[in-house]
Amino acid sequence: MAFVQINPPGLTSTSPGYISSITIYTGGTATALVPNATTGQVDVDELAATQLVQEINRIRLITG
Repeated sequence: MAFVQINPPGLTSTSPGYISSITIYTGGTATALVPNATTGQVDVDELAATQLVQEINRIRLITG
């Protein structure tokens, strides 16, 4: 398993932009993961982790 940083450490669940859960295909199935409240990390398999972190700007602002 590998850990992927989803939220910055210390970000609270009431902070704007906080990711409360994310569904990732890992371990052979789509899994809803909740980031650790202290570390902001989720635990995924190595293949999922590698794919998630390959593209630095995976989430983009389209209009705002």
